[in-house]
Amino acid sequence: MSTTAQALLPDLADPASFQDAVPFGAFDYMRSQPGFYWQDASIGVANGGFWAVTRFQDILDIEARPDLFSSVPGAAWPGTNLPADPQLNPTIDLLMHMDPPRHSSVRRVAAKAFGPRVVKNFDPWVREIVVETLDRIGTLTSFDYITEVAQVVPALVIAQIQGVPREQRQWIVDRTLDAFAAQGTGDLAQTAEAIEKTMAYYREELIPLKLREPQDDMTTVIAHAIERGDVTIGEGHSFLNLLQGAGFETTHTLIGQSMRMLLEDPEVAERTVRGIDELGPDKVVDEFLRIITPAMFMSRTASEDTVVGGQEVRKNDLLNLYFIAANRDETVFDRPDEFDPWRTETASLTFGSGTHRCIGNALAKLELRILFEEMSKRGFSLRLDGEPQRGRSVFINQIRSLPVAWA
Repeated sequence: MSTTAQALLPDLADPASFQDAVPFGAFDYMRSQPGFYWQDASIGVANGGFWAVTRFQDILDIEARPDLFSSVPGAAWPGTNLPADPQLNPTIDLLMHMDPPRHSSVRRVAAKAFGPRVVKNFDPWVREIVVETLDRIGTLTSFDYITEVAQVVPALVIAQIQGVPREQRQWIVDRTLDAFAAQGTGDLAQTAEAIEKTMAYYREELIPLKLREPQDDMTTVIAHAIERGDVTIGEGHSFLNLLQGAGFETTHTLIGQSMRMLLEDPEVAERTVRGIDELGPDKVVDEFLRIITPAMFMSRTASEDTVVGGQEVRKNDLLNLYFIAANRDETVFDRPDEFDPWRTETASLTFGSGTHRCIGNALAKLELRILFEEMSKRGFSLRLDGEPQRGRSVFINQIRSLPVAWA
C-alpha cells in the first residue's frame, strides 16, 4: 500500500473515526489489497498494532482455527493482550475469552437456554414487554426512540431471562451503558470498574437470592451449575455479565439503527414493509442484521507465526475481525451496500462463526421481529424530529439518540 493511500485511511484505533459514520469506503479499499491492513495502536497489543481483517473467507478461516488464533488474551480490542493469570486478568473466566475445550464445556451449560426451539417459547412474554413499551410511547408527542424503545425492550428482556427483580433492572442497564461507553473510548480502568460493579451484584445479591428462591430463569440455572461443579464461580458470574452486556447492547443497537434507516431512507422503508408482506419478518430482520452489524469486530491473537489470507502473521499479533466489513464483501454479496431482503446470500457474519458464534442470535431476531409486528398492527408511523447522534465507539455500531415524533 502506498504511503499516500495509507495516509488517507482512518485510524481504526480512534473512536473519532467512527463518530460520523462507519468508514465503509476504507474497508472496501482494505479488502481490495493483498493481505491485511496494519493499524498502529498503543494499547491492548503486544506488537505495536493490529491487523484489520476485512474479507469474509479470511474471517471464516481464522475463526475455524482457535488453536492458531486464540480468544484467551482477549476477545475485543482494546481489552486484549491480557495476561493468562486470574490474579492479573479479571476477565479470565469470561466465555468470550476462552478456547476449546474449556470454552465448549462452559458454553454447553448456557446454550441449552438459547436454542431456536427454546427461544421460540419466549414469544408471549417478550411480546408483553414490546406491547407495554409501545403503549407507553403511544401517549407521548415526541421522544427519543433510543431511550424509550431501543434500550427498554432488550433491557427488560435480558433482565427477565436473568431473573433480575424489576426495581434493580435500570441499575444493571446503567452499568452496562457505562462499560460500553468506557470501552468505546479505550478507558480500560473505567470499563473494569463498571464490570466489577455488575459482577459484585451477581456475586453478592442475585445468585444468593436464586439459591434461596429458585425460579425459572438463567441465574437459577447458573447458580445450580456452580453448586454441581459444572462451572466455576468465576465462570458463572462472568457468563451472567456477558449475557447482560452482549444481549443488551447489540440488540439495542439493532433496534435503534434499523429505525434510523427506516426514517432516513424511503427505499429502505418501502422494502421493509413490502418484504414483511411478501417474505415475512424473518428475512427482513436478517437483512437489517447484515447491513447494521451491531458488534463491528471481534479479536483473536496468533499463538504462533503463521500465514493466513496471504498475510504473514507473527506470534502474539492481534487480528481484529471486522464483521461489519466482511458483511459487505462484494465477492460474497451481490450489491452489498444495498438493503435487499430478497437477496439469496443469507449467511452473514453478524454473530460471528465457529465455536464463538453468538448463542443469543435467535433472541435478538425474535425481539426485532416482534417489534416490527406490533408496530405494524398499530399502524405506527414516525418521523425524525432532530438529528440522530451516533455513539463514540470503535467496537459497537452505536446510535445514542434518535429524536422522533408521530408522522
